[in-house]
Amino acid sequence: MRHLNDEELAQWLAGEATVEAQAHVDECAECRTEAMAVRDGISRYALALRREAAEAVKPAPLRVSHVLARRRLGWAAVALAVLLAAPTAWVMRPHAAPAGQPSAVTETAQAGSQMGSQVKMSDDELLDAVDKDLDRDVPQALAPVGTLTLARNQMAAVTKAADNNNQ
Repeated sequence: MRHLNDEELAQWLAGEATVEAQAHVDECAECRTEAMAVRDGISRYALALRREAAEAVKPAPLRVSHVLARRRLGWAAVALAVLLAAPTAWVMRPHAAPAGQPSAVTETAQAGSQMGSQVKMSDDELLDAVDKDLDRDVPQALAPVGTLTLARNQMAAVTKAADNNNQ
């Protein structure tokens, strides 16, 4: 009995074997063992190639020096401090009262300072002043917007009346 040569074995592994070669592999234990060994070797080689390719695709871990890491951490701490301090500074800034509308707290404080440094505002007076300031229809910070809105509405009413008169 003639065994499969290398070319016939390669065709069998590729799934292109002739009927005679397939029948021979089915009957001959020696050719079947050799074919299975070659197929297993090719499978292991393909698996090893896939593993190496997967490892080659993975990015290498970024190595940062300790000095650079400390600098970055310091800058991050500074940025965080600024972000946390900014809203506090915004809230704590002095609020200017809109023209013609002095705040009750400002008026009370000015009255207290005009009477001399010996006169202090009581808790009740301070609470009353804050209550007056909070009872405004428009918050102090939005008073300029309210003034602009009133002026715009007046201009729109005048324009509308003029358009109605022209028609």
